[in-house]
Amino acid sequence: MRLPCRRKRPRGAVLVEFVIVLPVFLLLLLATIDWGWYFVLRETAVNATREGARAASVAPAGRAQDDATIAVTNYLRNTLGEGRVQNPQFAWPVINGRQAISVSLVDYPAGPITGFAPTRVPTTLTATTVMRLEVQP
Repeated sequence: MRLPCRRKRPRGAVLVEFVIVLPVFLLLLLATIDWGWYFVLRETAVNATREGARAASVAPAGRAQDDATIAVTNYLRNTLGEGRVQNPQFAWPVINGRQAISVSLVDYPAGPITGFAPTRVPTTLTATTVMRLEVQP
């Protein structure tokens, strides 16, 4: 009578799989963190310019730019902290015969927070919002 043969257990296979999968997993994890932070910054910058444009669009004549600057800096300070505050840039386009305001954050600092270069996160971003002035000058 023959005994069933025992299979030899594959020793070290799990370690080899781990060594192959770990770099890919870490790349995906670091890229997710960096791109997630970039999208948070981008949406915060867009919302800050939107707040500034809205404040300027309903401000009394002559106060639009000051009110917009206050709204943008307060939004950035309250959301991201004092170190991330940047003053906006303004333009005064005319759209369909009506005066408008354009509030922009140009070259707002972004970039990776993990310091891992292959994630290719942009180092700066630009956010612009244009709104018609409710109170025409």
